[in-house]
Amino acid sequence: MPISFNWSETIAGLPGNPVPADWLATRGEGVKVAYIDRGVNLGMASMEHLNLPGHKFFTGAPGFSVAKLTGQDLVGETFGTEGRGHGTLYASLLAGRIPAVAPADKDVVGGLANAAEYFIIKARNANDKKTTIRNILDAIELAGNLKADVVIIGQSISKAQLSFEGLTTAAIDRVFGLPAVQRMAIFAPLKNLEPSDPWNNIAADNIPNLRSEVINVARLPVNFESVSGIILPQNISFMLSSFSGKLLTKNGNAADMEFSNSGAVAIMGGIAVLAVSHFKQQNGGATPSRAQLLQMLGSCCTPLPNASGSQSEPALFRNF
Repeated sequence: MPISFNWSETIAGLPGNPVPADWLATRGEGVKVAYIDRGVNLGMASMEHLNLPGHKFFTGAPGFSVAKLTGQDLVGETFGTEGRGHGTLYASLLAGRIPAVAPADKDVVGGLANAAEYFIIKARNANDKKTTIRNILDAIELAGNLKADVVIIGQSISKAQLSFEGLTTAAIDRVFGLPAVQRMAIFAPLKNLEPSDPWNNIAADNIPNLRSEVINVARLPVNFESVSGIILPQNISFMLSSFSGKLLTKNGNAADMEFSNSGAVAIMGGIAVLAVSHFKQQNGGATPSRAQLLQMLGSCCTPLPNASGSQSEPALFRNF
């Protein structure tokens, strides 16, 4: 039997209802969102509304140009016999729509902020085999040129890659110094962790996490008590725990969410889109400053030092 899952209902039902109902009701309307990942399958019933001219880009496409907004592409996530994809999973959490008449034989997922205007940016190299730091920088600069309000990035790349790509920190400084980039709220996940990783310098080892301008989000480690002294001083704004639900795979099937840092950034980024939408509606279309947005999001969360103990229910934490 086909699966239908709604992320708005999941967030609305969080313990203590931390996300205001009037934020949820906006569904992100009036907000421009750049979603940067490894592509999205836009052929599914829940995703086809995103298949719009001028809203799909591929950094590895022939003729791609940040300035000219060229290099548009179907941005489909590469199909194969293995894996569930990545970009499609979290795009469905953010932007999926359940059709008024759901197909009788297809799984559907309703996203948290599916009334926002989405720009899908596939940050991959020309042969679609790898994401580079240059791809990420191009995607962020493109998002600025598209006048995005919120940027949600599903990837982070080791800064050790800089020298292999012939890049310097000046190239990164240039992109993040652009006025159009500075006005955006940029959310990114920390790298997904191996069980043995002690979280040492996790926010400093990757691009774009290296940047203080980026709002870093991660799942809460199971062993928070033993690593809290490492996490608390770092540039990690939000941490989430114990979320579960259904996501659409690149092949069109709904699957259980494997909660990861990418899932955490999609959830918190989606909540940010709702907050920006509500702020705009209350302030004549003005966009909140970074400080205002962080204050709004912080109102949904528990201070991170309170994260000790078992987290058996979904929860949102802040580290500022």
